[in-house]
Amino acid sequence: MGLGEVERDLDRATKFLSTQAISTALDALKESIEILHPIASESTNGELAEAFEVWRQSVEDLERIQQICIELKKLIVDYKAKILNKDRSPSDGCGIQDQEPRDVTPKNKAVIDPRKFRYFFGESNSNKHNKDRSQQNLSELNSIRIFNNPGGCETLGRHLEQVVSTDSNIKETFSNEHGEFQIRDSLLAGPGGFLQLETTWHVTSQGLRLTTMIPKRGKK
Repeated sequence: MGLGEVERDLDRATKFLSTQAISTALDALKESIEILHPIASESTNGELAEAFEVWRQSVEDLERIQQICIELKKLIVDYKAKILNKDRSPSDGCGIQDQEPRDVTPKNKAVIDPRKFRYFFGESNSNKHNKDRSQQNLSELNSIRIFNNPGGCETLGRHLEQVVSTDSNIKETFSNEHGEFQIRDSLLAGPGGFLQLETTWHVTSQGLRLTTMIPKRGKK
């Protein structure tokens, strides 16, 4: 095969490995889990508990498929760059720039600095306080089997996007000299359980800019 044909087929393969449909299904499943979790945990109905566990297992299965797609796309991009001698655009090391754009308005658009993911996954060394908090974040995420790899970053990134898609999870708002802020509660689903997150967002004309993420407690 000529280089042109190889490039064309690699591009086609990458297109078919889109994670958008998987992410949409994951968002719906996770939202349902977040709603049903307190009901299922308090119920004595065995059928409900069994259905909830099947639901949770579906999320794990989809996340594995999503991670395989992400890793395979990265392999294809790397191979294409190698055989065609093309430079890759700089990576933030966490797979965030590989996310596909969504049709969102500034009101419900998550604006997240890629460097935040280094902080979330234990890579901050700016000072002792930040290093300790960063390691705590990493430990909490690892406790539900969300790790510092493309799949883990994709899972966390998609969850944070979903957090700002509705106003129903805003538990507090406040303003200061820097502007208006929202504090939101959410339940992050991972392959090993659940983690309650408290996130703070700065309201800007470009969207909601993430300022802090605090893991509150894990649920297995």
